Amino acid sequence: MQFGSSTMFFRELPVTRALEVIARASFAGAEVWIEHLWRKGGSPAEVKRRARELGLTLSVHATSYDVNICSTNPGIRRESIRQMVKSLQIAAQLGASTVAMHPGHFSSSRDTMADFWDPFVETLIPLDEKAAEYGLHIGMEAMEKRMLEFFVLPRDVLRLFERNWQAIGLTIDLAHAQTAMNPLEYLAQIPASKIVHAHCSDNSPQQTHMPLGRGRLDLPAALAALHKKYDGMVILEGYEPGRGEQILPANADYLRTIGFMK
Repeated sequence: MQFGSSTMFFRELPVTRALEVIARASFAGAEVWIEHLWRKGGSPAEVKRRARELGLTLSVHATSYDVNICSTNPGIRRESIRQMVKSLQIAAQLGASTVAMHPGHFSSSRDTMADFWDPFVETLIPLDEKAAEYGLHIGMEAMEKRMLEFFVLPRDVLRLFERNWQAIGLTIDLAHAQTAMNPLEYLAQIPASKIVHAHCSDNSPQQTHMPLGRGRLDLPAALAALHKKYDGMVILEGYEPGRGEQILPANADYLRTIGFMK
């Protein structure tokens, strides 16, 4: 496996500056959050060029703020899908191969899986086709166990892949898995062939995403189990405002200590 960093560690900086700090910390890749690019400016061509100069492999995190591709509000749903398509377009312009995407969520605590599953799948069909057209993988992200989330457990993942998708696979997030069950048990239930992307951070009952070595997740065991099924890029998360330049090198040191990074 190789390791990269979310650019959101440096959301205060332009994306190209974030890439420079990520490369300086000896990471192999970077995940560009669409909201970061929109907020701080910079063209996809400029970001792509700088990533190539720095030797970084890029992935993209699709827009996730205030969007819900499964919303029961038709206007919000349409706009959310439009922004997902835009995220795919930008990913293609960046030269990325994978787009991590959130699955949407219930609109109300009274919603049920029976209400949402078929609309969820129907929404993904055109996104799958668009990603295939652009030559991209969508890594549908299994979410943390919390109110309104419905794509969380291994059984949800297995249900999604009852359908043969052209471009959709799974983004597995080790911290999210920890909120649902033992991550080793979680990974044991996921077919290796479906994992196209991975996120990693530490985790505690009080905070879903934390710097490595600061929570309760058994990261050496979880990463070893992940490595048995996946040999691609693992993107680190765990943003703390204004502390990216301290946290990211510390994350790299932690990964070296446990033998996962040189």
